Amino acid sequence: MSSLSETTSLHDAALRTHVDRLPAIADLLAEGAIEDLRARLDAEHAFLAGQLLPHVGAVEASLYPELERILACCHSMAGMRREHEEIVRLVGTIGGYRETLARGGLDAAEQTGLRRALYRLHALLKVHLAEEHLFVGVLQKNLSTEEADVLARAMDHALAEPL
Repeated sequence: MSSLSETTSLHDAALRTHVDRLPAIADLLAEGAIEDLRARLDAEHAFLAGQLLPHVGAVEASLYPELERILACCHSMAGMRREHEEIVRLVGTIGGYRETLARGGLDAAEQTGLRRALYRLHALLKVHLAEEHLFVGVLQKNLSTEEADVLARAMDHALAEPL
């Protein structure tokens, strides 16, 4: 079994691979490569909705309560939770544009909206994942090996599907 830092590092690496694809998808809008855009947007949205959002839920359910206990403040993770809400909102927005694209196409305003949503999600996730990495360090320094192993198992169990 992997340690908490190994587990979260593996998850983060898989997430970053997908996160780093978002700007390239946004760039396809300017190139007019609609079929390529559709295919790549479909694939990344499937990842976002099917794996990123469950990851967000697993982190919030397993790691955040433990961090709040260690930091002795029930509101210490409020900012990170708000970011999770924004991640969910942006994934939904991207999904809406994806459905519009599948029905025929996007007008200029919709293209701009999709591009903004993709870039915003990319930027938010880059910072958010880096912050979560720092919080894992806090957990590692303040938990016993057994306690950290319980959290690692909770993360792996919650994310039974590979990222």
